[in-house]
Amino acid sequence: MRAQYRRKLIDIVENTIGDIVSELIDKYYGDSIESDYDYERILYSIAHQVKQEIFNNKATLNDVVDYLSKLRSKKSIAKLIVSYMISRALEEPE
Repeated sequence: MRAQYRRKLIDIVENTIGDIVSELIDKYYGDSIESDYDYERILYSIAHQVKQEIFNNKATLNDVVDYLSKLRSKKSIAKLIVSYMISRALEEPE
């Protein structure tokens, strides 16, 4: 069950802001990402950070999707926030 939930979160982030994440990784964090596992770990971490920091651990999947969609509509702010989330994800132990 937990693996399915994790997969769902990864897919949500990928579908909603995956292009922004990929662009930022290519531009700033390419040396730190060595595999698909690393990339998926970042996507999961972004969803987890949204759930934890924005919704105080009380978010549903729809809440995460809605937040990321609203964030995406403000692309310059989204890049700044997502870049911060990527850097936090890279600092987390595996």
